Amino acid sequence: MEFNGNLLLHAAPAMVVLSLGELLLLKHDHKKETRKNVLTSFIIGVIFLAVALPLKAVPFIIYSWIYQFRFFDLEQTLFWVIALGILFDDFTCYWSHRMTHTVRFYWASHLVHHSSETYNLTAGIRQSWVGVYTGSFFLWAWIPLLGISPEMMIWVKSISTILQFSLHTEHIRKLPAWVEYIFNTPSHHRVHHSSELRNLDMNCGAMLIIWDRMFGTFRAEEKETDYGLCKKIENPNPVNINFKEFGDIFRDLKKSPRLYDKLMYVFGPPGWSHDGSTKTAKQLRKELSGNATKVVTMRTMVNDPAKVCS
Repeated sequence: MEFNGNLLLHAAPAMVVLSLGELLLLKHDHKKETRKNVLTSFIIGVIFLAVALPLKAVPFIIYSWIYQFRFFDLEQTLFWVIALGILFDDFTCYWSHRMTHTVRFYWASHLVHHSSETYNLTAGIRQSWVGVYTGSFFLWAWIPLLGISPEMMIWVKSISTILQFSLHTEHIRKLPAWVEYIFNTPSHHRVHHSSELRNLDMNCGAMLIIWDRMFGTFRAEEKETDYGLCKKIENPNPVNINFKEFGDIFRDLKKSPRLYDKLMYVFGPPGWSHDGSTKTAKQLRKELSGNATKVVTMRTMVNDPAKVCS
């Protein structure tokens, strides 16, 4: 079996055609797409292809060097070896994706993908121009040590990217229950792109949703939601979307002289602040939960005071 490393490049034209086809042929009942938003998505996607894909050779070179020191020699064409390659990649994708939501430096580039306030295939082509420069590909460095070839790794990552692109649609509501339980689906990924507090940082899986179920980041889709960033970008042009958060990080570094605070502004969770002026999703959810408890307690006191005192 030949692992085609150019699979993603071959698929790129089809992604563009499918994105346009969805916009032109399918109706968007409750979400009005704008020409400006579509144009922004395509500009971001085209420049991403121009500046990022040529650098995809760098991870391949590094994985190839590491592969020399592999612990096992595996026959790459065997089904179980390919299955292992997919499983290893998807496990790493989950943690890498989760990191982009919990480490501000990585969120600064990943937020580009979440910046569209409508949810369709054009949102799937919004990819950061600088994400490839952050070095996150080193998280996959353990896989070639176990005997998975760099060629298979790039092939698997290409398939994963194509499948994840297809998740960005509202026109596929629910798939069979067993599929929804094991695999990432449009339903699960809509939750991930939600701008509602209860859904933030949920459903980080790539092809599989089992990692979210195992590590406590799964949330089922319950109702229609709003998409995009919690803090809207006032000037949503492609350049500003790609670089604004990096500028905000530099400005925040000046707020405190303490080294710990400066490190947290870069590597802490998005929303962290040394003075509490802004808050993380975890802090906000805790406050929301506390307020909900107070409401329930007050209702209980009115209805049955004995329950409060017991």
